[in-house]
Amino acid sequence: MPTPPLPEYRLSLAPEFVAELANSATILPEWELKDGLLSPEIAQRYRRTLSGLSRVSVIAATCEWLLNALDGEGFVVLELGGLLDAVDTQVDCLRAVTAMLSLIARPLRAFDCWPLWKLLDTNLTLDPMPATGSGYGPMHIDVVNSTWPPDYSALLCVRPDPKGQGHSLVSQVRRAVDRLSYGDAELLSHPMYEDGSFHDLTGVGREWTPFPVIDGHSPISGFVRFTKMLADGGPDDPYAKAARALHRELVIGQRRLPLKRGDLLIVNQHLCCHGREALGHGQEDVPEGERQLLLQIFLRREEAVS
Repeated sequence: MPTPPLPEYRLSLAPEFVAELANSATILPEWELKDGLLSPEIAQRYRRTLSGLSRVSVIAATCEWLLNALDGEGFVVLELGGLLDAVDTQVDCLRAVTAMLSLIARPLRAFDCWPLWKLLDTNLTLDPMPATGSGYGPMHIDVVNSTWPPDYSALLCVRPDPKGQGHSLVSQVRRAVDRLSYGDAELLSHPMYEDGSFHDLTGVGREWTPFPVIDGHSPISGFVRFTKMLADGGPDDPYAKAARALHRELVIGQRRLPLKRGDLLIVNQHLCCHGREALGHGQEDVPEGERQLLLQIFLRREEAVS
């Protein structure tokens, strides 16, 4: 099945802007969290510092449009490879990227046991199953079993897979729902689905189990709570059949994103599901310090926490 053509989703940032952002990393304060969120004071200082950078308002407005237009794709990739080259340490890089993200929404840790930026172990546990392979991430939204999943999920590629695999996937879930039959959409609106445990989370509401996949709210405030595990029920289970139908539509509409070093993928979870292709075989031959390295962070809309 051919992959649909890619829209203009990448933002290539001018070298002058990246140099200014790298310089700002040395004066940005360390982040502080309050109730799992970046504190309002630090967020304000980040925005104030970045407000003096050239074209920062244009970049923020473009991200806003690409992420939140209801007839758009719901994701954007910022090319920040030059930032990784310009800063002295990864800590400086993550502080600068966190400041950039603060222009869009408030960074959110969500899981109490994680750092603000979580390392995704895409390659350390090698899966010998050919159907998946190491690093495989099924199509989903994050924290699917909560009443208030993160508004955005962001992924920073520190190192791409040297074998050129492990592409990220995104799919506009609202369009996928629109292509479903009435019967499947109706079944997915019933609170009949469960996914994993829920504990030690902050800033994502309460546990919701069982939950509906389609919650009936608008794309601005609601979610399509999909994760591939929901489709793994018995062959005659009508609710699992409906989830499999949605998964098929997500695959039909998915985009494959080969993330380069420094690419920052931001996904609006109200509009998109996301996932990751397998890295394929032979990862055990790649030195650990050269394997794919991805870092993840969540974001909460400012108006939702004010």
